[in-house]
Order: sequence, then C-alpha cells, then structure tokens
Amino acid sequence: MKNCEKKLGGLILLFFLSFMHIEAQQNTIFRVKGEGHYGWLLNAEGNSVGGEFAMELPLLGNHNWEYTFNFPTVGFSIGCHHLNDSAYTRCAFPVVTYFHYPIVHTNAFALNLKWGAGLAGQIPGAEDENHYFPLTGTLVGGLNMDIALSTRYGRPLAQWILCLGGNAMVLHDCHVGRNTKNTLFADVFLGLKYTPNVWPLPVKHKARPVKRILALEVYGVLGANKLEKEDHFYHNGSLTVGVYLPLSNAYRLGLAAEGFYNGVYDGTQRTNNVRYNFIEEDYLPNKIRAGVSLANEITMSPRANVGLHVGVYCFNKVKVPEYNQYGNKNSNRIENRLYTKLVSRFYITPKFFTLFEIKTHLLNVECAGVGFGWAMPDFGTHLKNPFARISFKKEDKEELRITGSED
Repeated sequence: MKNCEKKLGGLILLFFLSFMHIEAQQNTIFRVKGEGHYGWLLNAEGNSVGGEFAMELPLLGNHNWEYTFNFPTVGFSIGCHHLNDSAYTRCAFPVVTYFHYPIVHTNAFALNLKWGAGLAGQIPGAEDENHYFPLTGTLVGGLNMDIALSTRYGRPLAQWILCLGGNAMVLHDCHVGRNTKNTLFADVFLGLKYTPNVWPLPVKHKARPVKRILALEVYGVLGANKLEKEDHFYHNGSLTVGVYLPLSNAYRLGLAAEGFYNGVYDGTQRTNNVRYNFIEEDYLPNKIRAGVSLANEITMSPRANVGLHVGVYCFNKVKVPEYNQYGNKNSNRIENRLYTKLVSRFYITPKFFTLFEIKTHLLNVECAGVGFGWAMPDFGTHLKNPFARISFKKEDKEELRITGSED
C-alpha cells in the first residue's frame, strides 16, 4: 500500500513538473523556489526549524512601473515552521503573498527587500487555551540575496539561482487588545530558485520617465480596540496631515502632524490591565493625543505603498505612574511617549486613496483601523527621474533561446 502511495505521488509530481514546463514555454516567465530555515524566537526562549516552497513572478518590463521600481518580483509561498519551547504556538503553516523590491539588481546579483502578509494555520503550545485560534494573520519582512549561477541569459545554468538571507515573522493571535500573545521569530535561510523557461524575453516596452513629486496628503482612520480580552470594543480614530517627498523610485520620506482619539481611556477599572487604572473618570482629554511622525514608505506600484511611521506625542503623553495600585513597578513607560504605525495605502485615483494601519507602542499593539484620504500630488516641485542606470540593449533573440525550445 505504501509503495502504491509513493508511486502515485511520484506520478502526480512528474505530471505537475511536465505541465509546468509546457506552460512555461508558452506563457510568462516564472520561478519555483525551495528554502530551508533556522531561527530564534524573539519574544520567548527557543528556536525554529522549517522550510518554504514558493512560486515567483519576476516583473521584467511588461509595464512602465516595473522599470521604475527596478524590476521587482511578486511571489506566493507555503511554509512550515516548528517552534521549540514556544508557549503559544508549536507549529505554524503560513501561506503568504510577498513582494521583492530590489535595492541592487544586476544580472549576477540582486539584494531584495521582502515584504509580505497572509494567513497561517497553527498548532498550539503548552499555554494556548485562552488565546488559541487555529487560523491567524501573519506579517513577514526581511532581506534576501539572489546569486545567479551564470550571467549569460538563456543558458541552462542561468536558470538556477542561489538564494540566502533572513526574515522576521509575526503571528498575530487574532485579539485586538494590549495583552495579546503574538509569536515573533527571526530566521536565516538558504535555498535554490529554478526558472523553467527564459524565452520569450518578457521585456515589452521601453521605459518612460516619471516625476518625483512632493505630495500633500490628508487622511482619517476609524477602528476598534480592547484593553483586555474579556473587555468590550472601544472606538478609536485619527486624523493625519503630511507632506511626502520621493527620494528614489521605490522610497519616499514624509513628515506628518497627527491627532488621535481612543475611547479605551475612559476610567473603567479592569482586573488584568491595572497599568491605566489611575485614570479614574470618563474625561475626554484622557482620550485625545497629538503627535508628529516621520514616515518611511516603500512605493510598491503607482497605486500602492507600505510604510513604517515613527512618532512622538506632543500632547497628552498619558504618563504611566512609576508604581501601579498594587505597589508593583510599571515597566516600559517609554511606550507612551513614542508610537509607531504600520500603514498601507491603495490609491483608487491619483487624488483619492484608502488605507489600513496598525498603531503600536514598541511591540504592544494599541489599535487598528481603516480609512480614506485625499492627496494633492502636484503640490510642490517636480524633480527629474532619468533612467540612467538601466540599460536597454537590443538582445539577439537566438542567443536568448534555450537549446531545443520552440518559438
């Protein structure tokens, strides 16, 4: 019976690879990738061992924005990670859509910034009962390097790429509260990529220059949050006004003024989170803060960007007392002076966009929300954007063909 299962599995794999090769010769270029991972838990003791299988679509010039952002890659991965000694997650099986944005991109070498999000199935650890969800959200980010085994495009050895680097991954526990039990780990990896086809060369158009423009943007966000798992939801919101200047094709820097409202600071006495029990009344100024932030954003396409914003409260820092009501010392008091936001935008039109953001104090999530905004993209000065570092040589198509391939 086992031999039959092995033979059936082998036939299915052979069929898949044969079909993939046939389709590859007729359609767009893609890659398959396998990696081995070893890492460490960052918010607990222990390590992780696992692997990842992925399919990648290198964007090599079908659209002008692919030139603009130095030929990025979109990928879809399935992974498995075993987390030793993790209290809340024993095994995780993430399914992630990710993007590679080349910081360096040559025929022989590429240094890519990785950013992705998805869902993960998980098997609980020893202390899982109150916070366990079989399916959770996941974010991943890191750096990876691609080293081509041959730089001569179209030759069999050039179809193989050695990949190595490191990632950080967070598995959210699906609770919107301050006492969440997220799993955070980092790992290093080594793997191989294989390109089944390299012909036809998918570069379709010569790039057109684009403008780097100082933009003025205004947006509002509404959301919900909790202070502890058993509590009910409280409304939160924010209003932001900022200016943003692209410093390169794929990166822009911004400065913003922000106002925040969070109804969770209403003076309610709570049993688990005693840190804020010094707020004894439902007083509106306790729920309002204001700050300034520096935005670091990666432009994924003309319609989308993601970024990390770091800010400082200028009004109502909600100073936490040195000791709580039980006489225990309050730790991490600086988390209420500094804040960070993970922000993703999608531009429906050049002037109107929607966004999603998660606001945190260090590694403690405060709240999340969705919103809409308005942009003035022509505000400020237009800057030149020549494509001086991208070569547009005419290639000999006979040289690009794999031996034995058909037109």
